[in-house]
Amino acid sequence: MKYPLGWLAEWIDLPDLETLDERLTIGGLEIEEVIQGGPDLSALIVGHVDARQQHPDADRLSLCSVDVGGDAPLDIVCGAPNVDAGQKVAVALHGAVLPDGMKIKRSKIRGVKSNGMICSPRELGLSDEHEGILVLDTDAAPGTPLPEVLQPGEIVLDVEITPNRGDWVSMLGMAREVRAHFGGEIRMPETEPEESGEDCAGEIQVSIDDRTGCSRYVARVIRGVRVGPSPDWLVARLEAAGLRSVSNVVDVTNLVMLEFGQPLHAFDLARVRGGEIRVRAAEAGEKLRTLDGQLRELVPADLVIADGEGGIALAGVMGGAESEVGDETRDVLLESACFDPTRVRRTAKRLGLHSDASYRFERGVDPDEQARAADRAARLIAELAGGSVLPGRVEATGEPAPRTEQIRIEPSRVNRLLGTAIEADEMVALLERLNIAAHREEAGQGEALVCSPPSYRRDLHIPTDLAEEIARVHGFDRIEETLPPGFSAPPRVPDERRMREAARESLAGVGLVELMCFPASPDRDVDDLLLAADDPRRARVTVVNPMQAEENRLRSSLVPSLLRVAQSNLARQTTDLHLFEVSRVFLGDPDGGLPREPLEAAALIIDGGEGLWDARSVPVFFRAKGVAERLLSDLGIEAGFDAGCSEPYLHPGAKASYVAGKREVVQLGELHPDVARAFGIEVPAAVVRADLDALRQIPATPPALEEVSRHPRVRRDLSILLPDTAAAGDVLEAVRKRAGASLHNATIFDHYRGKGVPEGQVSLSLRLDFQRVDRTLTDEEVAKSVDRVVNLLQSQFGGELR
Repeated sequence: MKYPLGWLAEWIDLPDLETLDERLTIGGLEIEEVIQGGPDLSALIVGHVDARQQHPDADRLSLCSVDVGGDAPLDIVCGAPNVDAGQKVAVALHGAVLPDGMKIKRSKIRGVKSNGMICSPRELGLSDEHEGILVLDTDAAPGTPLPEVLQPGEIVLDVEITPNRGDWVSMLGMAREVRAHFGGEIRMPETEPEESGEDCAGEIQVSIDDRTGCSRYVARVIRGVRVGPSPDWLVARLEAAGLRSVSNVVDVTNLVMLEFGQPLHAFDLARVRGGEIRVRAAEAGEKLRTLDGQLRELVPADLVIADGEGGIALAGVMGGAESEVGDETRDVLLESACFDPTRVRRTAKRLGLHSDASYRFERGVDPDEQARAADRAARLIAELAGGSVLPGRVEATGEPAPRTEQIRIEPSRVNRLLGTAIEADEMVALLERLNIAAHREEAGQGEALVCSPPSYRRDLHIPTDLAEEIARVHGFDRIEETLPPGFSAPPRVPDERRMREAARESLAGVGLVELMCFPASPDRDVDDLLLAADDPRRARVTVVNPMQAEENRLRSSLVPSLLRVAQSNLARQTTDLHLFEVSRVFLGDPDGGLPREPLEAAALIIDGGEGLWDARSVPVFFRAKGVAERLLSDLGIEAGFDAGCSEPYLHPGAKASYVAGKREVVQLGELHPDVARAFGIEVPAAVVRADLDALRQIPATPPALEEVSRHPRVRRDLSILLPDTAAAGDVLEAVRKRAGASLHNATIFDHYRGKGVPEGQVSLSLRLDFQRVDRTLTDEEVAKSVDRVVNLLQSQFGGELR
């Protein structure tokens, strides 16, 4: 909502803008913008006329020596009759642009050089006065920016109102907030109208059929009005608050809404058929044409204002076109009501029809404000549109609006929550600044405060609410930083969070980019992943109110989210993708119980060869394997490599897993062609999936430190012919166990099939590095170790040294 500060100052005395902005922000208001109305004077400065003399060649011009804060005064020619020495004036120097767009330049005027302009109110855009210059009443030093001493227009605070603070959506509400922080007295506008004629009860009857939808309905009648344009002051006030002018009658209802936060509606009394108003639920299929000209079909959950023949307004949202106030209107029926916030919110959302009235009703209006707002509006309509206000009001009541009568708080508990030492008497004083009555009473182990919130504070229900209010008014910035009682050591980080963060750091450390995808997914995902019928990931966890109709289940796998992001990027010619996500997935319970929510990590690797080096020379399978190995290493977990894998969405000939016990804890492989086709992935892609909950159950191996040897390393390379069924990983594992303690490292540096290698065999080249910490190895010791390795390969794998 927009709060013009000039208008707000009529309600309560205000501090300076900087202090007001700071305290309201600390008090919990989100001030989005401070809007300065009026012309832009940022290019102008304050000048001091040191001396004035007659222009040597013009009777009506003056030559002024003006101090503008520079090294020396400037000569400026001025034609205003009221310019004189000793004045503070508004000066536009060379290059400045005036509000009307005129650019000031140095020039010669009747043979004398002028370095700028001394401005009149019209040149500043402040008024039509141009007979003389604007003389400033200020102590500001020459050279001070003009906007610091002259505010040409209304300053407006644009505040984002939270959904629970409907009491803030009015000038009265903001005045109450200012009073809570700065003190002062609120100046209420006149509300009582001058009445004449017959009692209005003879003109209209009001009844509430839907008693839960409307707690109170107040009607007033004004006869003999003349609908027309509003006066300038009213138009300016509405525009400053962000509303447009419609007519004097409608503008009054909007003005009072801004003043008191109570939406009002004016009906043309002649169009209210049967002389009655009924607040009822809409009938199924009932249609109503609203003020925007749209014919809307209603449902029984909607609340309708009806006359003797049908609906004439959508309660709390928008009036009806058939009863609209127009130029021919002479008698006005004024509505001021309290409607159920939930009903209004659902209707506005369903119809996509949000109005200034629904904005306030959705947040909850003061259930005691209807009569005063109706009286104020009736008074203003009579003043601005003529006519006479009929005596009395016609009122009807439904079920009372929910209200918390009393809240009991313990000062000691409030201080524990806030980390403060505020005395009970001070708490009472702070609450009373918010119109919350409080009195002390003895409690079992101390004392308590019994508090009664005002009717307009519909957000106060429990003791914690009042603790927050005490903190707001006391000042969050005044609460000292203290440790909780008994604090002695940092809190223990839960194992799950530690695992999540360690996995994120590892995957990001190998160059993958983290995603945070929306957890809802379409049903087709489980089919596109080729999941078996009995796969637990097929059991759905349904989203009752999905943001998108097709994404109506919580995802049971992270892989589809990564694939959809990849497909979107590939469609935009981004072909190098290294992505990961760490999140929970949701596995439904076939028996209807609560779903399981295991923690998983998934990575997707697509190398498109965009960089300086073409990464496509290394198959993506091995890149995925490297990511998996790095993840396990960083987590300190030992798991055995297995060339098999149970995941159906991975390529049957290019997938593997790491196993702990008998459980696959990490799976990896290239994407199955059918899955790739379903997600529109037309380039080689590999996936890594890690079950972080399972990994968390495995004891981590602490990192072992090795002493750096100062003795030389001995290297031996072997080329062995092996059956092509021998797994390279099994060969390396056996070599490391058999070669002896002096083996420092063993790697495979070549894998060859082709000319010179018999069919059904493969040439595997091993590099063995030997080294000891305590001494230099002899050739005989190294030869014995190599012989053991060769014998192992021959006996266990059927190998032959080339």
